[in-house]
Amino acid sequence: MTFSIRNRLMWTLLLALFFLAVVASIATYFRARSDVNELFDYEMQQMTWALSTHISAHPNLAEEPLLRVEHDFVIQVWGKQRKLLLSSRPGVGPDRMMSTGLANFGDDKNGWRTFTSMAGDYALQIAQPNVLRRRMAAKIALRAMVPILSIIPIGGLIIWLVVGYGLKPLYKIAQEVESGHPAKLQLIEAVRLPSEVAPLVRSLNELLGRLDCALKSEREFIADASHELRTPVTALSLQLELLETASTSQERDESIQDLKLGIERMKRIIEQILTLASLDPENAEKMKLIDITALTREILQDYTHIATGKAIDLNVSTEDEVTIRGDLTSVKALIRNILDNAIRYSPVGGVVTVQVNDQHSTPQIRITDTGPGIPANVRDKVFSRFFRADHASDNTGTGLGLAIAKRAAERLGAELQLEDVPGGSGLSVLIRFRNDGNHTQALIAGVEQLFAH
Repeated sequence: MTFSIRNRLMWTLLLALFFLAVVASIATYFRARSDVNELFDYEMQQMTWALSTHISAHPNLAEEPLLRVEHDFVIQVWGKQRKLLLSSRPGVGPDRMMSTGLANFGDDKNGWRTFTSMAGDYALQIAQPNVLRRRMAAKIALRAMVPILSIIPIGGLIIWLVVGYGLKPLYKIAQEVESGHPAKLQLIEAVRLPSEVAPLVRSLNELLGRLDCALKSEREFIADASHELRTPVTALSLQLELLETASTSQERDESIQDLKLGIERMKRIIEQILTLASLDPENAEKMKLIDITALTREILQDYTHIATGKAIDLNVSTEDEVTIRGDLTSVKALIRNILDNAIRYSPVGGVVTVQVNDQHSTPQIRITDTGPGIPANVRDKVFSRFFRADHASDNTGTGLGLAIAKRAAERLGAELQLEDVPGGSGLSVLIRFRNDGNHTQALIAGVEQLFAH
């Protein structure tokens, strides 16, 4: 389910703006009510003091004209015995004399706010209804709310424009990605980008760069594989034609033998291409503890007949239970291809030595042969797919063996080194594994020992 960032930001900001407007309106009302109360309290005090001074100078209440004026206040004059002597609005207002100063009579809804002061022999009390004060505060708050509420539609338009402007870099990035050609991935232009968008663009560019390299590598692989497969297929076609045109049994036998070798080479190329594809990072298997000593001996059994056929002396030197943590497919592919190359390129009567040991808590395998070796200037190239050195004596190779070994080593996190053989010709390949498998084994042994006690 998709959603619009612009709409989400728009509605979120509008709701926040509306909430703030409501809170501001409520705060304005209570502030206005407080100000109105303060203002009316002050007005009642001033009026009371003015009337007290006037009544003290003119004690004849019946002739006092100020007490007969119609207004929102109720003015009461009380005697010494707290007896109501005179009221500007008879029957309205408090029915008793309140304590001097400001006071409240009745409840907040229908009550009165009073101010009482002594004026000679009289007590002058002025009362104002609370409802009048609330009504005045509401009017003031409403006048203040109108401009506040009018900000919402104006603010909504501004928010819409600002959010759209802020999301403009995202729209530009989306257009660049959409306009890209799948055959040639183009990096996104990372110029004048917001700090929030820059990490996304960098990550996308890194991903596009890796995808472009992967696609380029796959295209090269397909082109190389097509070329490598085309050559044996063409050879097989020619050998079939020679078989058809063979006039003697000797020619026929030679053509059949050549045809078998061609089929065998085709089979080997296909198997190694499939092996290389199975070592793709996306096809990673579950890691587990592997005894490379037992696994190496098992693989050597498969190559014994090949070594015997070339009279190659296959020497093995292993330590007990050298373990690593990895996936079985990668470990098998690594050992098989290094061993296959050693036997394949060793001359008849040569020697291939396999050593498995734990050197300074680091599991390693060393495979040494007596073949022509690999010159130092081409050792970086031999790990490329379909690369075959010109000096190689065996012409049945596919150029994939060391490429498969390299990819398998990368999946295992192992180190692969090509070294010269001291005091003679040949090649020594050192496979150095990570030692986390040994740490795990030591941990398991420690736990078992702990429980044994």
